[in-house]
Amino acid sequence: MNSTHGFLLDSLKEEPIGETIHFVWYITDIGIAALFKGNEIFKNYSLIVGKEAKDINLDISKEEKEYCEIEDKKLFIFYS
Repeated sequence: MNSTHGFLLDSLKEEPIGETIHFVWYITDIGIAALFKGNEIFKNYSLIVGKEAKDINLDISKEEKEYCEIEDKKLFIFYS
């Protein structure tokens, strides 16, 4: 595991900033993390993550998006 993964895993132990149908949202040292709740196909989650961010008043439209799998967790990281 690299140091970035360590930062992310530590952040997922904190209180989430919100929850939507398919994601639990966290603030991390790197940016915003959207942790997958289910086991849907990556492409489906990639298409809906922006809409669900708006549902909890997050504007991620100008952020870079990166997909990560760390241990048994799947998530998107949004950062500038």
